[in-house]
Amino acid sequence: MKQVNILLKSTGEIKRIIRDKKMTITEYTDILDCDYIDIKGLKLDELNLNISLVFDDEFLFTDKAINKKASVLFGYKQHREVLCGDVLIQKDIETPEGIIAVGFSEEEARLVEEYVEHLEYNNINFIKQEPCTKFIPF
Repeated sequence: MKQVNILLKSTGEIKRIIRDKKMTITEYTDILDCDYIDIKGLKLDELNLNISLVFDDEFLFTDKAINKKASVLFGYKQHREVLCGDVLIQKDIETPEGIIAVGFSEEEARLVEEYVEHLEYNNINFIKQEPCTKFIPF
């Protein structure tokens, strides 16, 4: 079965990436043009979907542009932290082994794309947070 993954380009463009199976780490890093990824799960209550945002784990140390649509999805209005570069959206499903990210069905992808297209961000002043490292002794 085809799985539709949604790529939010930092330019604002939305692109579909279609695969026959779950993507590998190498595919993620190739698509996102990075060495390491991070994944943030969240709930789209309006669509009753659990999703994951897959992004460059080291974006704060690069000159990648702020991804406004992904930052709004990520919760910028609440915590003032942006995402930079391209960001992949996938669906989260619960399995006996835990939660995994997979592609959307055609209908789910259409709904997510519509939702993302209507995100309001024109009146938001996005500021890229400073990178920091915090060591916690234990």
